[in-house]
Amino acid sequence: MKAAVLKTLKEPLVIEDVPLPTLGPKNVLMKVKQCGICITDIKMVSGVRPTGNLPFIIGHEGVGIVEDVGKEVTHFKTGERVLMDPLLSCGMCLNCSFGRDNMCESRRLIGITNETPGVYAEYGVIPERNLYKLPDEVSFSDGVLINSLLSPAFHGVKRMDFKASETACVYGLGSIGTMTILALKAFGASQIIGVDINEQALKNAEKFGLDYVINSKKEDPVKRIRELTGGKGVDVAFEVVGNHETILQAIYSTRHGGRTCILGVPFYHVVIDFKDALGFFHELSEKEASIIIAWGYTRQEFPMMLNMVKKRLIDFSPCRTKVIPLEEVNEGIKWTGEGKYTRVIIEF
Repeated sequence: MKAAVLKTLKEPLVIEDVPLPTLGPKNVLMKVKQCGICITDIKMVSGVRPTGNLPFIIGHEGVGIVEDVGKEVTHFKTGERVLMDPLLSCGMCLNCSFGRDNMCESRRLIGITNETPGVYAEYGVIPERNLYKLPDEVSFSDGVLINSLLSPAFHGVKRMDFKASETACVYGLGSIGTMTILALKAFGASQIIGVDINEQALKNAEKFGLDYVINSKKEDPVKRIRELTGGKGVDVAFEVVGNHETILQAIYSTRHGGRTCILGVPFYHVVIDFKDALGFFHELSEKEASIIIAWGYTRQEFPMMLNMVKKRLIDFSPCRTKVIPLEEVNEGIKWTGEGKYTRVIIEF
């Protein structure tokens, strides 16, 4: 089969023929139809994020069609459309038993962790428990968006126990920030305020249904959010940047009793400066603020997301996707790094 192989760090992926992966008894051979290109993939190629032994096939955002099944597989048959969950959890540890498989004590990731090759390839072998049936009403590209970007945003909104009619602000309007907007709309938010320093990002995010946008380079976002909420602040703030300044701003933007969700993942050392600790902690204590970090997603959320997209409660039409052949994967990696598209998707 044809695959894009990471052979040398900081070098382009190499397109070549590789052996078809071996099908185990509890595995499914998936004919890959599409696979998204993730920032994590870029960081693996560049050597910023360590990977396993090279050569290695990356890619963890796959959707496709069941080509064959292992002899112990019971829930899938040849020809069915499927979406893969790249998170390999044991299902047995304490966290898994509580339904928090994203915190599995032995978690691994397809296409990221050593000895778990990914799906920048025509075929991939996926454990049965890591596949979900993709409804006919949900396109392969929408499946990639569920797998890649909606899943962490949806998990963050759900983790905050967000309720219909609550208000929210989103700091950082990149791909996951805009997906957070779509999830908030689906959960019934009465007001959504978006904050970013990039004017183009603000213009793009308006298409996703924001009520207000704030350029934090031009005005104080905390002051403006309080003005827009009658002086109170929002019920829930989402930080999707991973920056110490925006984390503090998000916390300050919430009302008394409000909650802050930190979705942003920093790829550098972050220090929260508490020089004004007395004032900061006094405000946190006085309004009994909640600060929660959301990481990844859980297995239970995939059926929810698939159904909401199927019912058009979540509409991906504002997203800008670019579909490319495998031969253009290195150009796709470049475009992903430039942030021109919601998702660049490889199609087989």
